[in-house]
Amino acid sequence: MLDWVGLLLRTVLLYSKAIGVTNFEFDWSSGRVFTTSLSTLYATVVNFIVVTLLGYQFTGSSRLFGNVSKLHEYVIIVLTVLRIIAGLITLLNRWRQRCQLMKLTSRFIRLFLSRPEALRISRWAILGKFLVASLTDFLQIAISLEAIGRVDSTLFLGMGLQFYLSAILNLAIAQHFLVMLFVRTDYQLLIRELRQVIGESKGLSYHQQRKGAFMTRCCDLADQVEDIARRQNELNSIVDQLHEIFGIQGLMVYVGYYISVVSTTYLTYSVFKYGYTDMGLTHRSVFLALTWCFFYYLDAILNFFTTLSVLDGHKELVRLMEDRTLFAIGLDIRLEQSFESLQLQLARNPLRMQIMKMCTISHSGTLAMFGSLVTHSIILIQYDMENF
Repeated sequence: MLDWVGLLLRTVLLYSKAIGVTNFEFDWSSGRVFTTSLSTLYATVVNFIVVTLLGYQFTGSSRLFGNVSKLHEYVIIVLTVLRIIAGLITLLNRWRQRCQLMKLTSRFIRLFLSRPEALRISRWAILGKFLVASLTDFLQIAISLEAIGRVDSTLFLGMGLQFYLSAILNLAIAQHFLVMLFVRTDYQLLIRELRQVIGESKGLSYHQQRKGAFMTRCCDLADQVEDIARRQNELNSIVDQLHEIFGIQGLMVYVGYYISVVSTTYLTYSVFKYGYTDMGLTHRSVFLALTWCFFYYLDAILNFFTTLSVLDGHKELVRLMEDRTLFAIGLDIRLEQSFESLQLQLARNPLRMQIMKMCTISHSGTLAMFGSLVTHSIILIQYDMENF
């Protein structure tokens, strides 16, 4: 049977190497992560060429849009500069935290190899992410190719470099997504196992068997609880390390999505106000841009809600531990201590997701962000209506 999930993951790996994002090697079968002269040299050359072309592109000037307001131009400039900075920061971070990335990759592969069931559960989510991310990149290529003949060579080069930097950032986001997806899946497995252990422990507390069989079963359940605690601690550690490594990238992505939503709302209003012809656009370019926006924001939603689902999994694990109050007195002391240790661990080391200790990811924070997006979009449109 064709292992299409493994094929997709290998395709992503080859793509990341081709564009110079991954500057080290690893072996899926053994989990070994290492560097080679070839991988280092290739990534260095590709990154150097991109930075050089980007510097050359900034020496020229061009104009893409026609008769539009200054505010419209400022919005485009801010959006473009932000994407370029985010891409460059991603490249720099790949070298600055190379060792930390290698350690995280090694831990992720070990987690992946120890839980093969997680791959089976996550296969459709991986496929969905691959299709959405691929369509987003292909549509951006189509937008650049459609602009041939309407823009000069300098601007076309700039659009190509923007696509490359966006592809780098999107790939970094995809890698973050894969780690969070496997963490979420492992939490689901932990919840299932903990629910079974609690159910069996509850039954033992009310219907005790012969002394020998009872002690043996309690010891086996205590081992399972200790294994759940060990794996939960490992998952928390991986999430903390992930957000430490991707901290500044996460901040740029968060700001980028925010400004992109506000800008897209304003640009859509501008199309109706000025007409797409006055903005130097065509029917085809407008259609491609709208389609790209759909998949771009769909990709953002997949990333964001996967992260929130990890928080939900941790909360469910904490809630399950409350069922200990339903146990009758009489369980083995070691099993009781295992449950107490896990509960204490969950209380002392709660799962928190913060972006450089500036933004906390939570359900309430998400609702507040959506409200702020609507407010700032309206303010920008009102400013345009009053002044242009």
